[in-house]
Amino acid sequence: MLFLARFILKGQSQAALVTASMAILGLVVPPAAWISAAAIVLVTLVNGPKSGLITTALSLLGAALFAFLIFSAPEVAVIFVLIAWLPAWLIASILRQTVSLAFSLQVLTLMSLLAVVMLYVLYPNMGELWREPLDIMVKQLAEQSTDFTLAELKQTEDWIIAFLPGLFASSIMFGTMLSLFLGRWWQAVFYNPGGFGKEFRSLNLGKVSALCAMALMLIAAIVDTVFALAMVTVVFVLYGIQALSLLHAAINIRQVNAAWLFLIYLIMFFVPHVLLLLMLAGFADPWLDLRQRIGQVADKT
Repeated sequence: MLFLARFILKGQSQAALVTASMAILGLVVPPAAWISAAAIVLVTLVNGPKSGLITTALSLLGAALFAFLIFSAPEVAVIFVLIAWLPAWLIASILRQTVSLAFSLQVLTLMSLLAVVMLYVLYPNMGELWREPLDIMVKQLAEQSTDFTLAELKQTEDWIIAFLPGLFASSIMFGTMLSLFLGRWWQAVFYNPGGFGKEFRSLNLGKVSALCAMALMLIAAIVDTVFALAMVTVVFVLYGIQALSLLHAAINIRQVNAAWLFLIYLIMFFVPHVLLLLMLAGFADPWLDLRQRIGQVADKT
């Protein structure tokens, strides 16, 4: 995808073209939306927040035109601005100013937690938009299943619908993170080869973040509400990234074959509990300095 990055860096019109076209493609192929926001990230990191904002505005015009010509719905472009481009631009601006990946992710997490609160306060019935398709799925499952009754499946459906606003916020957060990482990697390839890998592997969210996250999880366990679980889901996204940072650092320090990294990712896909164990290590890392300990073991062997 480096050819895209080269094209983006040629100018704001080229960057806007990539951003707008990837956004429209993202309606059919969702990962393309991450590339769209990553273009905003790259421009912002390299040329500054003002340039990134201008590119966002140009992309809005381009996406509105594409959406009008293809779907007769130019308002689709506004949706991308709100949920993809502006968060990516803001976090990229913070990263450029602070040069701290950890702080940038912490700010993104705080924004996502606030988004969860706002969604449940302003749009508590947001999940009802998916009631009809879920009703169809529940009826089909009830007809095919001998283990669950229609009433039990309906209860699960109600829970999912109540949880959807939180899931939406955490999904936007995750997508923004991926866009930030892709844009940062593109920047490193051209201006600091290998820099993003070192930056990601050294990610440490610190003791305060860990304590706040654990306090939130404790409160959620006591309160036991969908809203509290939605807040914890946002924290899990953050510490899932911290867990992957530790994993990559361990593989790099131990100098083992990269195939092991692929294997562990594959195991996590089928056994998510492995990621939870890594997340626990992420919570403990600020106190135990696991990277240093892994390095000391590696030196002895």
